[in-house]
Amino acid sequence: MAGFVRELERRGGPALRLEQRAAGGVGCVVWDAALVLAKFLETGACPLARRHVLELGAGTGAVGIMAATLGANVTVTDLEELQELLMVNIENNKHLVTGSVRAKVLKWGEDVSEFQPPPDYILMADCIYYEESLEPLLKTLKDLTGPDTCVLCCYEQRTMGKNPEIERKYFELLQLDFELEKIPLDKHDEEYRSEDIHIMNIHRKQTVPASVFRRTIFELCADFLLFFNAVASWDLKTGVWRHQSNKNNMPTAAL
Repeated sequence: MAGFVRELERRGGPALRLEQRAAGGVGCVVWDAALVLAKFLETGACPLARRHVLELGAGTGAVGIMAATLGANVTVTDLEELQELLMVNIENNKHLVTGSVRAKVLKWGEDVSEFQPPPDYILMADCIYYEESLEPLLKTLKDLTGPDTCVLCCYEQRTMGKNPEIERKYFELLQLDFELEKIPLDKHDEEYRSEDIHIMNIHRKQTVPASVFRRTIFELCADFLLFFNAVASWDLKTGVWRHQSNKNNMPTAAL
């Protein structure tokens, strides 16, 4: 299939050469959000060397391949029809890779057991555009992430059509299970940045293990009994607790 090449400059050497397709859907071109996220990785804000990285909705693989040139062990994922393009771009840039990179099929909402254990990083660029894909995407994020997984989600804020409503719904649902932090614009690459392209740092919400909760309840009960014993005494004759400072000898509680 006919294609055209997009070069992405790198700070540390030759540019990435990313083949695109003139036809084939939204995954066949390098979008601006992918450029912004790829260049943000180059700032060194996130340590990638020898880290396990997974890219969702990789398309051309621009972001994941950039991570691999920074020493990460990367799996770029997308639908079956994007695998050939991903493989072409991996092959074209393999001489720049200092970690590793492979392409795999991953359909959002389906089983992710082959991608376990949870990666250190999940990368997403412009994955928020189809309303029907939101719940499958959120399920995949929940299934893939562990307590230490960092999700970097880069998206272009669009104002046309249903885009604002789709974005609002996505982040509303996302916040049920995740903590979100917007990365300030001045932390983006100095050249590859835009007021309407945002990078979110996302982590799973931390939950208290049941064993810790049970221990906390036990400790509260024990503390209460120690306090009660310190201020009251048991009267064997009357069968009641009496306050230690109760000068009138009035009962504190009766059986």
